[in-house]
Amino acid sequence: AGLPWSFEVIDDPEVNAFAAPGGKIFVTRGILPFLGSEAELTGVLGHEIGHVTARHSARQITRQQLTNVGLAAGSMLSSDVAKAAGGIQAGLGVLFLSYSRGDESQADELGFRYMRRQHFDVREMPKVFKALSRVEQLSGGGKVPTWQSSHPDPDARAASAEARVAALPTDSLRGAVVNRDAYLRAIDGLVFGPNPRQGYFEQNVFLHPELKFRIDFPPGWQTENRAEAVVAGSPNQDATMELSVGGQEPPDAQLQQWSQRPGMKIGSSQRVTVNGNAASTAEFQAQDEQGKTFAGRVMFLNHGGATYRLLGYTMGNRSAGYAGVFNS
Repeated sequence: AGLPWSFEVIDDPEVNAFAAPGGKIFVTRGILPFLGSEAELTGVLGHEIGHVTARHSARQITRQQLTNVGLAAGSMLSSDVAKAAGGIQAGLGVLFLSYSRGDESQADELGFRYMRRQHFDVREMPKVFKALSRVEQLSGGGKVPTWQSSHPDPDARAASAEARVAALPTDSLRGAVVNRDAYLRAIDGLVFGPNPRQGYFEQNVFLHPELKFRIDFPPGWQTENRAEAVVAGSPNQDATMELSVGGQEPPDAQLQQWSQRPGMKIGSSQRVTVNGNAASTAEFQAQDEQGKTFAGRVMFLNHGGATYRLLGYTMGNRSAGYAGVFNS
């Protein structure tokens, strides 16, 4: 009860909900359209609260050791990532947790109890599992909702929820809150699926209609449009490219600031023009706290009143093989 609980919606189209140790509960924009009432949403939140109060998330994270080239280099190359490196590391751990069946059952039971305590209609909880099962069927056997893929046997869990409801006294649910109409009004107009106004991919080409730019990533690279950056990873998973907003200062000033990071060695900078946009670019080498060396190219480019940062990097001994890719 003494935890600083917070409940937040992440602007992400994926169907997901997860909990971080310490009382931070997250649901994605993507899961909200698949829930039909406030009571169903409460069932999802109660389940995630159960993972925190039973210390499932904390216990699992202590078992994890995450190694990620992009995160290691990002902490070194980006001040924003460096400030939040610990939180990002923990967040990655939460996203990839795989709870035991016993943990899931306990979280379901705790969520059921929390719903009852707040007088929400627990008969709505089985609908959540059935809805997510339908999402999997609609995906045609492809990517399943994250919340479901890490929470096994939705049909069996729906049956367990129905059994809990059946065990209650018949008059105990009189006046229980569903709040369907208010919930549907609250999510009316919500963007369903990826929001193209935040940018989208056509194969390896990323287009942003509101910021009015496009960037061609190398063919065959895995790409993702994240809130903080557009990123691409090489087929061999040994190189990364990233496009993010650097700030309002001109390219020269931002390159100068960036070059002063600890462990950074930067080559001769060049002023260039890219499709009429002023830019400054340089090759670099950087070393992290473990002594690993990264190398690549950075460019700060002014467009539409903002300065963007384009970054390409790999392990130092592989930089020659990627120099042409980063330059282009």
